[in-house]
Amino acid sequence: MLLSPGVRVLMSSILAVFLGCGGLEEGPEPSLEPATLEQAEEDERPPPNGANGTRPSCFWAHGTQQALRTLGGAALDQGAGLLPGISLAQVSQECRQVLRSAVECALTPAQSVRDPVTGELYTGWWGLAPSWLGGALDVDGRRYVTGCMVQRLNSSGTSVPILLEGRHPAIARSAIYSSQYPIEESTVFGDLFSSPTLLEGLLPAFQVFVCWESLLPQSCGLLGLPLLFEERVCDDAPLCGLVTLGPCDLLCAQNGPYWQCKPGLFSPWWTQTVRVKLETATCQ
Repeated sequence: MLLSPGVRVLMSSILAVFLGCGGLEEGPEPSLEPATLEQAEEDERPPPNGANGTRPSCFWAHGTQQALRTLGGAALDQGAGLLPGISLAQVSQECRQVLRSAVECALTPAQSVRDPVTGELYTGWWGLAPSWLGGALDVDGRRYVTGCMVQRLNSSGTSVPILLEGRHPAIARSAIYSSQYPIEESTVFGDLFSSPTLLEGLLPAFQVFVCWESLLPQSCGLLGLPLLFEERVCDDAPLCGLVTLGPCDLLCAQNGPYWQCKPGLFSPWWTQTVRVKLETATCQ
């Protein structure tokens, strides 16, 4: 179920800080080099390990969201390994990181496409929708890629190690990483690629639903305040595009080791949810 509007606003101001774990320092400017943090650390942190670092302001931008809707409706590879030509006027040089994030979430490390405008090579990582390379995203692809991209947000652009988990085989829970990433932080679900919201005004043109894991406050001490207010600020709440559902164990249902959730009281269960787990050092 969903919270009342008044409670939701209060919860949003709290939960908005959950998405995009990281330090306060500014991250480096986006690079035109083909290697990303994930590829650079492939031997040490293979999928489903990875990193966040996408700036929320770029993610919420209407030009970026329009570009993602366009990309989701067709094959990523439009021939010769090239993406459709998204102009710099629509998605700036700085915000191309969102396009790269979409590719990294969707494709595998063996798949890549080149941005014909900047010349940058985007290589896959998590492999949540590898068929997108040759055809439009299906429902599962749209939802899993959305969850992955949102879980990679970081208010300062700083890259922080994360582990994604979900029902998708590419991010299925692995005992190998349980000790390295002991903190279950939040679970996200949504579908920004098929959002019917008009791309106008100040508000984000989509809704993403998010719940926090019940042990997060205890894991980070002081009800999670150091994590929430110093490191996890999502960017200009409540204009963050998040619909806060509250604790996952109260508002979602168990789906094996993951959650299945509803975007509305009478909606069917969504099983395509994406959890992010953190290292203990994140809370220190």
